[in-house]
Amino acid sequence: MRWHAHLGTLASVALVVQCGPLEESREPAPSLYPSLVGLPAPPLEGALTWFNSPALTLDELRGKVVLLHFFDYSCVNCIRTYPYLREWNRRYASHGLQIIGVHSPQYDFSTDPANVLPSVRRYNLAYPIAVDSHLKVADVYTNQFWPRVLLVDREGRVRYDHTGEGAYGATETMLQTLLREISPAKSFPTVMEPVHDFDRVGAVCYPITQEIYLGHARGQLANPEGIPTNSIVRLRLPADRAEGKVYAHGAWIMTAEYLRHAVDQEHLEDCLVLKYRATELNIVMKPEGIYWMEVFVDQDGQPIPKSVAGSDIYYDSTGRSIVRVDSPRMYNIIAKQPYGVYEARISVRGQGLSVYSFSFGTCVIPRDAATLRTSKEN
Repeated sequence: MRWHAHLGTLASVALVVQCGPLEESREPAPSLYPSLVGLPAPPLEGALTWFNSPALTLDELRGKVVLLHFFDYSCVNCIRTYPYLREWNRRYASHGLQIIGVHSPQYDFSTDPANVLPSVRRYNLAYPIAVDSHLKVADVYTNQFWPRVLLVDREGRVRYDHTGEGAYGATETMLQTLLREISPAKSFPTVMEPVHDFDRVGAVCYPITQEIYLGHARGQLANPEGIPTNSIVRLRLPADRAEGKVYAHGAWIMTAEYLRHAVDQEHLEDCLVLKYRATELNIVMKPEGIYWMEVFVDQDGQPIPKSVAGSDIYYDSTGRSIVRVDSPRMYNIIAKQPYGVYEARISVRGQGLSVYSFSFGTCVIPRDAATLRTSKEN
């Protein structure tokens, strides 16, 4: 399948990251492909199935404002847009807004509607979702990134096109403008406040490790011995490990999209190790039809502290931190820890864990910070 790419806020990275828009009224960042603004919106044809609605067409939605949200359910950048979409749906659906999610898969497992539906329910996405498993809709919109938001006016023309996170105030302002073209006398609420601190106007954030993919098509292990495709290889963890690199120990298989643990074992020697810089850690993982498996995650040689544990971390009776990998999706491992450099270890008991990617989160640098600093020694 064709590769897509996650996009966060489109911003430059130097010593710090400019997270939010420089000003609320700025124009959206330039598109990474030819703009559709001013053109008739292409048809929504070819989706494998729809959730929350029968299949919709733009012709039958003439007279409404349509917000198209291209996303993948395992994309952390997309997940961070959901609170805005849910609130816009609540505020404006009765005034002529129709939100349509277009699920464009990134991984092999996300082509299956049965895997997409639990995430739609988990995040309470109540508006119609077109499951574009064969990328038919994505192709006619020349879409290769998510999240991406387009606004289509009452006459069926694209009036707004934004790629990546951010620009929520500009998006809602344009949404209100298009709704007033339907009903000029309508009054609307004040544009919603930012949900995340890094969405705020002028927010400046700490730099983080870039998203890491496994699988030979987009990523590679950092082990010096290398690993051929589709063959079981026994790897050793090197003593010296660079930041932003994934290392494996034990028996693993490399495929185009993921790294899979290859042998059934009782002990916890086989593992993946990653030194990263961030406040949040997420891992996209999938269980491979096995009857039992346990995945343990340690950080800096210790169980994850409960004060920073992500929503998918549990603890056994001895206090070890565990992830219950029971479906193919993104798992939140670390949430809102102090900014710094950490080393995570993912250890597998059993067989059949597939690991696809690692993604990270940041936070805003305090206004009174004189210099870029961390709460941990690097």
